[in-house]
Amino acid sequence: MTHRSGRRRGIAAIVLLVLGAVILGGVTVAKAVNPPAHYSEGRAAGWQMAPTYTDGESIYLEPVDGKLRRGDIVLASVPWSLQKTQMNRVIAVGGDRIRYKPSSKVAGQYRLVLNGDPLDEPYLEQWKNPSAVAFDVTVPEGSVFLMADNRMNSDGSQYANNGPVPVDKVVSKVVMYPMAKLAVWGQLGGGLVLVAGAVLGLVSRRARKAAAAPVAPAEPPSQPVVAAAAAATAATAGERSDAQS
Repeated sequence: MTHRSGRRRGIAAIVLLVLGAVILGGVTVAKAVNPPAHYSEGRAAGWQMAPTYTDGESIYLEPVDGKLRRGDIVLASVPWSLQKTQMNRVIAVGGDRIRYKPSSKVAGQYRLVLNGDPLDEPYLEQWKNPSAVAFDVTVPEGSVFLMADNRMNSDGSQYANNGPVPVDKVVSKVVMYPMAKLAVWGQLGGGLVLVAGAVLGLVSRRARKAAAAPVAPAEPPSQPVVAAAAAATAATAGERSDAQS
């Protein structure tokens, strides 16, 4: 049983060592090939992005990595805000046509129409009201169409006096969890798995040594002990003989 237990621990140790090496090596190579962007932490200001982000909630910010994508949440200097920057969502990018007509439904619901297709927006708090106003805009190249998630209580590119925002006005992207932080946790996790594998390997090695160690034979009883036992046996036999007679 001890031998089997040591063997199983040895196999588990090998698995942990390989897994730890893969995790640690993979994260290290990934960081070398594509270094994660430096990030900063901040707090959401206002309720324009509710329910995705609420006032005072912690947020992670990363630099804009060139091309913005639909659905990105960004901090941008926008004409409709008195704040230095405001958090909004990228709804359309350069070349897109985005439109909305409150009086008509698309696929049974009130939705924005992006390039001729209804836009799915699961992040909205109020599905039936994706916009308080009608609009039909083709976004110029080098600009983005920004709207908040709390559409009924916020401003955005949908209003005629606002319109699309130049990309160079976008300060940073808001991310759920920065890659730089994930990389640190990945390396730490890989290191801990390696340590666990090494410890389990040592335990397995000791268990195998203990199982393989020769067992010392039992020493025969000494002569005085044997003599005393014989005398006791003889005395018992004599007592039985006297009793029978």
